[in-house]
Amino acid sequence: MPTLATETAPASTSAGTSTGLRALGRRLQLTRAAHWCAGNQGDPYALILRAVADPEPFEREIRARGPWFRSEQLDAWVTADPEVAAAVLADPRFGTLDRAGRRPDEELLPLAEAFPHHERAELVRLRALADPVLSRYAPAQAPCAARTTARRVLGRLLPTGDAGFDLVGEVARPYAVELMLRLLGVPGRDRATAARALAACGPQLDARMAPQLLTVARESADAVRTLADLVPELVAEKSRTLGNAEPRPDDVLALLLHDGVAPGDVERIALLLAVGAPEPVVTAVAHTVHRLLGRPGEWERARRTPAAANAVDQVLRERPPARLESRVAHTGLELGGRRITADEHVVVLAAAGREIPGPEPLGGADGPHLALALPLIRLAATTAVQVAAGRLPGLRAEGPPLTRPRSPVLGACARLRVHPG
Repeated sequence: MPTLATETAPASTSAGTSTGLRALGRRLQLTRAAHWCAGNQGDPYALILRAVADPEPFEREIRARGPWFRSEQLDAWVTADPEVAAAVLADPRFGTLDRAGRRPDEELLPLAEAFPHHERAELVRLRALADPVLSRYAPAQAPCAARTTARRVLGRLLPTGDAGFDLVGEVARPYAVELMLRLLGVPGRDRATAARALAACGPQLDARMAPQLLTVARESADAVRTLADLVPELVAEKSRTLGNAEPRPDDVLALLLHDGVAPGDVERIALLLAVGAPEPVVTAVAHTVHRLLGRPGEWERARRTPAAANAVDQVLRERPPARLESRVAHTGLELGGRRITADEHVVVLAAAGREIPGPEPLGGADGPHLALALPLIRLAATTAVQVAAGRLPGLRAEGPPLTRPRSPVLGACARLRVHPG
């Protein structure tokens, strides 16, 4: 998996930089150094977290070592075994936080205070509340308003000339951001601010497990805070107008309120969608397009919804929106021939998810941030692929997608150069 080779160090800070900022930079550097040192000693899990090379060889190495690999320096049990992985993801004795309500490594990997990190049971509850609305957006179902909106948004972004362009930066990312603005029903006065925040918050999903550059960490954390400040105002405004008219059929938050979901829960769902959907949509679109262009006849067939949906689902299985799932044992237990003690950190790799039966990618049942957003990710990516295949029948890729640095969780795409043909 090629990575974008333009990563640069943050500019030197002025003498007036706060102690807190210096401390944040130091913590990020220490975590990066720990990953680097462990990787230099042959730890395949650390090499995955370093995110400077294709992770699949390291995933295979972990799988070859048996049901569990113990990363001593990083203090984690890691599995790529499908049976063990399925058991971890389904077992309520594993949570996303430890028994004290803290993330693993939170002292070395700080996140925005507003970051929507909920415990497993809360995520399952929120997903159940959102499902009656989000399930309407399944790509295989009859035409829906959200898909119509997605088609219109993408139609305005696709180029009409014959010059090459970056599918990620010029089309997929603006499309994912604009579509999310529409589905959240963000009013015109807030659109510019919300658009910048939606585009910038993606690295926070990787920051759960891998340190970002200081500038990236600050910008993405600020973006999450901006969204966290905006969402309550947005929900309150929609609550005030509830009952005056039927909600727009593509306004997710208004539909949730109309269905009786409490405003506080709508706020939590909105923030999970805002942070969890745009970047996975971009990456799913880029990898699906690249896959189809490399297979004769499949790009033409993708003009039809079932073919596009099948292609997107296959990519989501092979390259899940979350390549790593982090869990913490809430009690001592035996699993996969090992004794896992309470509060030990457990990591499930995407290599296991590819072999877990079922239609959903790794962690789809109750993943920490992305499971709730999966219906929107599928709809947005499927619509983008279908529309692009119809509008650009001669499209060809100039190379493989480039991956954003320090993105071991998302494997986020940074660039994909294409030519209309």
